[in-house]
Amino acid sequence: MLIGIWTHRERRLLWCLLLPLVLILTWNSTPNRAHTVDTLIVSGSGNNEKAAESHCIESAVAKVMRRYVREKALKAKKQQIRYRVLDQSPRYLTSFTVLSSRVSENGTWEVTGEAQVSVDKLLTSLRNLEVEVLMWAPGPDQAIEGRRGTGSKTKPDRFKEED
Repeated sequence: MLIGIWTHRERRLLWCLLLPLVLILTWNSTPNRAHTVDTLIVSGSGNNEKAAESHCIESAVAKVMRRYVREKALKAKKQQIRYRVLDQSPRYLTSFTVLSSRVSENGTWEVTGEAQVSVDKLLTSLRNLEVEVLMWAPGPDQAIEGRRGTGSKTKPDRFKEED
């Protein structure tokens, strides 16, 4: 059938079928992937509002990191974590909302905000730094490095709980 010779009824039927399909495709343009996200309320202070927000973001990432990483591992890789993870804290956020901000008596800004931190991205970065994490399996946004069975047989199991 050529478009020019379609009857009015056929064109109307085509529109009735295509219009819902187009609307569904445009509303669902971004695929819904499962993300592991931790939401927390944090507060921070700084010389100006931007510095206080930055401190909030860094605190949020640090708190989430402490939930999934052993304290011993954090101390062992403290310098690398500081420069490669905490200094780049905004890249691990999925959203940040300022709940309140005010200037204290001594002139510093105090900001309280709600942060949503992508655990998947954070743990991938930490694993790339060879930091021992508490999660057993990678989430949907985590890279799986290497292949099964290619690791050293002499190294201790990094997921085995130490006494």
